[in-house]
Amino acid sequence: MVTGSRQTDYRIQRVVEVLNQDPSRTLQEIAHSCQISASRLSHLFKVEIGINVKNYRLNCRLQVAAAMLVSTGTPIKQIAYTMGYRHTSSFVRAFKSHFGLSPTCYRRSHIHHAA
Repeated sequence: MVTGSRQTDYRIQRVVEVLNQDPSRTLQEIAHSCQISASRLSHLFKVEIGINVKNYRLNCRLQVAAAMLVSTGTPIKQIAYTMGYRHTSSFVRAFKSHFGLSPTCYRRSHIHHAA
């Protein structure tokens, strides 16, 4: 049982910082930089943060993508590649699942609200 006085593992704090700065980094890359296995990192992350590292990373990637959609004119295909997606269709599917709108609709709705 985790108590309120328990300190967060410094490696997990570092992973959160890394993912917030560069969510396109893979689990393997992050685990290697922390000098622990990907499976151990995944376990520690889930215990410390409460969600798995995959979902946290996905959320970070999509939040950055959403910000790019609203604040830049960068093509959606380029945003998808920047966020580490090999296929635009995978990005669009993940984005729509997360936000309830396609990237194009999201961009349009937020540009109309800003104007």
